[in-house]
Amino acid sequence: MDEQHGSEDFRSQVQRLVAEGKLTPEEAAGLLEDHAPTPPDLGKSTPATLPGAALPGHFGPSPGPDPARDLTLRVSGYSLTVLLDPALAAPTLSASEEGQLTLSHAPDGWHVARRQSPEKNLNFGSLRAILTVPFTPNFVHASVEGGNLTLPDLSGDLSAEVSGGNLKLQDAHALHATVNGGNLNGGNMSGPAYATVNGGNLTLTGSVALTAGVNGGNLRWAGVLGSGDHRVEVNAGNATLHLGAGSSVTLNAELTMGSFRADFPTQRSGSFLTTYHTGQIGGGDAHLHCRVTAGGLKVVTA
Repeated sequence: MDEQHGSEDFRSQVQRLVAEGKLTPEEAAGLLEDHAPTPPDLGKSTPATLPGAALPGHFGPSPGPDPARDLTLRVSGYSLTVLLDPALAAPTLSASEEGQLTLSHAPDGWHVARRQSPEKNLNFGSLRAILTVPFTPNFVHASVEGGNLTLPDLSGDLSAEVSGGNLKLQDAHALHATVNGGNLNGGNMSGPAYATVNGGNLTLTGSVALTAGVNGGNLRWAGVLGSGDHRVEVNAGNATLHLGAGSSVTLNAELTMGSFRADFPTQRSGSFLTTYHTGQIGGGDAHLHCRVTAGGLKVVTA
């Protein structure tokens, strides 16, 4: 299936979605004009209450694959917004230019891709599209290379690779992400977050488990940790971790030629080159292990 509308129909559809309350005026402006997503403000988030998490640090298994609701989205040199409309009988794809994108169904779910590489397209970055689905997406596999992708709430996991683009996500069960020179902004995860940041930026406003590696990039994470082991490794990058109300954490951090800051009591030991920092929040049930080499680590509770 190809995209179903030309540029005039695309503009009309965006205006209709605004009138129906399915798009905000700001989101519409981002579709009709070239507008990159704005990173969320961690200070304004409320990670203490996460969907599906009865107790801090406890979460259920990921839902199983569902070919009727799983999505594979390949965004290269264009902007794609995924919206929910239960009134539809099947997913539809609308684009500002005809003949550029395809929508197809396969045994592993619905696929959106570009017909040709953006290098061969004279209108690089000007193509914008809306994928409207009649269901809450389950698993989403997304790759973003020099484009923009905006996703709604997911009932399953997001597996994403961002290389020189922007991905904006609402809520999901879990996140598996690699960011290479791009930006990923996520909402609340009712399960774990696994992230690798290589020369890019990842902002996540809530999860109940964290495993992350930062190599020359920036991680901003917020969540409630109440059990289990969690690890963050930073190499020539920066990580800011916001532990929400209800967290019960024992912190152990090792820094080699790095910087450390916390807004709760910690103890420092070690030499000038390598230092060790320990601290506790609440009962200390969860264990947060951090290793920093020539980078920065900030752990805050407010």
